Amino acid sequence: MGEKMEITIIVGLLGLLIGGASGVGISSAVNTNKHDAAVAAAQTAAVDAASRAAKETIDSINLPAKNLTEPDLLNIACSAEHINKNGDLLCREMFCRMQTRGLDAKISGAECEQVSNIMNKISIRKICEAAEDEKKKEECYELFDRRI
Repeated sequence: MGEKMEITIIVGLLGLLIGGASGVGISSAVNTNKHDAAVAAAQTAAVDAASRAAKETIDSINLPAKNLTEPDLLNIACSAEHINKNGDLLCREMFCRMQTRGLDAKISGAECEQVSNIMNKISIRKICEAAEDEKKKEECYELFDRRI
């Protein structure tokens, strides 16, 4: 949702820039009563420059989405060595998050949160089970319950 809002704001600002450039060009042409080729060329150049800037901005906004959906990101987390040593949850979460990016997203963020929650619970359990006695374990679990 934030990504769409950023795009909307940038496109709106670029629209203002294009409109302002056009308005300045038109008003200067009216004020000086010169309707010659130089004014038309200046207006066209301003509109063309603003259009190029808008296209470059939109392309740069889409670049992170393309990078975050590259399967190469999974090479390490989904390698047999990493999975054997650390389990497959990181691979699952990264794959899930990759599927939430872009215009053709197939998975919602809530589904990825479920995988993340499992990872967090496993980490909490490892930390709390390492406590010396039952009272310390109980305090550990209570601490995480309040924080989460």
